[in-house]
Amino acid sequence: MKRKLMTYSLAAVVGTSGLLLPASNTTFAQTLQEKKQQIEQKQSDVSSSLENKESEISQLEQEEQKLNSEIKKIDLQYAEINGKIREKEASIEETKKEVEELKIQIDEVKARIAERNKLLEDRARSLQENGGVVSYLDVLLGAQSFGDFVGRVNAVTTIVEADKEIIKAHEADKLLLEQTEADLNNKLKELKAALTELEVLKAQLEVQKNKKEELMATVEKQHDEALHEKHVLEDEAAFLAEQKKAIALEEQRQREEAARAAEEAKRQAEERKRAEAAAASSKSSNSSSGSSSSSNSSSSSSGSSSASTQKPAVTSGSFMWPASGRFTSGYGQRWGKLHAGIDIANRSDVPIVASASGTVIRAHYSSSYGNVAYISHNIGGQVYTTLYAHMENLQVSAGQSVSKGQQIGIMGNTGRSTGQHLHFEIHKGPWNGQANAVNPLNYLP
Repeated sequence: MKRKLMTYSLAAVVGTSGLLLPASNTTFAQTLQEKKQQIEQKQSDVSSSLENKESEISQLEQEEQKLNSEIKKIDLQYAEINGKIREKEASIEETKKEVEELKIQIDEVKARIAERNKLLEDRARSLQENGGVVSYLDVLLGAQSFGDFVGRVNAVTTIVEADKEIIKAHEADKLLLEQTEADLNNKLKELKAALTELEVLKAQLEVQKNKKEELMATVEKQHDEALHEKHVLEDEAAFLAEQKKAIALEEQRQREEAARAAEEAKRQAEERKRAEAAAASSKSSNSSSGSSSSSNSSSSSSGSSSASTQKPAVTSGSFMWPASGRFTSGYGQRWGKLHAGIDIANRSDVPIVASASGTVIRAHYSSSYGNVAYISHNIGGQVYTTLYAHMENLQVSAGQSVSKGQQIGIMGNTGRSTGQHLHFEIHKGPWNGQANAVNPLNYLP
């Protein structure tokens, strides 16, 4: 079950807090208020989406329980079929033994029949040689006395009855042979049927196994996707909360700047008054005591040696280059998808600087971007968001105000990065994935 996560323009609001002071404090306050309302609306949308996703995960968990019960059922069937297979195998072995025993019995019956056949043949031959029934009369008539006659009659009767018993036993054995052969054939048929049934059961078992594997794979995939989508929404909610906090800090900073500007304006007005009074006094006295203009302009700090020399020079224009180094990759399609920024390669100790003044929206570690910072800017009333990825470390935090050219980190190779470089993006408007990414080369001097 492939679900496409709704990206609620994560940032149709991300990056709106780093705004420059507009010409009018009222206009600026209105702008911040509008951005705050946009963020709150997005927070509401994301919160609603998060609730929907949690409901979906709950449904998936119920479905998972249902699938687990089905899997349990399959497991029970698996065990049952295995039991039947064992029973059939045992029955087959027993049948084979019985077949062997029946073969032995058949051989014994055949031997008895052969012996009786020989006995009857001998008896028949003897009767034929002695005249058959007449020989029995000779035996009876040859009696010397009545007692001898009775004895001879009993002997002849016994012989005749014995012959009848032999013939009867012979017929019974022949019948037993036929019945035993029929039983053997039935046993063999049962054996073949059992083997066929065993093969069917094995095939059913294989189907059940495959079904179980498919169900397990489906459950795991759905569960993983739902959890991933939930985590993305939670991350988006956290991003919006950080941005709202950054806007509050920006409001406070702008209020403080406005207060300082008012104090400065008041101080300058007082200085102008004093200067005008001094000038009037100087004219009236007509004394040229020299224009005491103290011109001490010696505030050039030499900065730190190695790092400062590696920093790119602060240039005019809206944006400056965020790092010095070799341009290795531009904006555009790469390997079938958009490379939404540019890459600049250099050594590991090269500073990364803010491309324009603004407010840090987020500075954290991402599995894809590594150490990454997002900075929001308001330039001429237009909101921009810049992204600085794969840094070795971060020297700024969310909500911090930064000036153009201020160091925010060091070039690195973190996240999904192949080689030491900075990945730099510019987005026209709040950060919204690749939707509003623009070519940085069109904005850099």
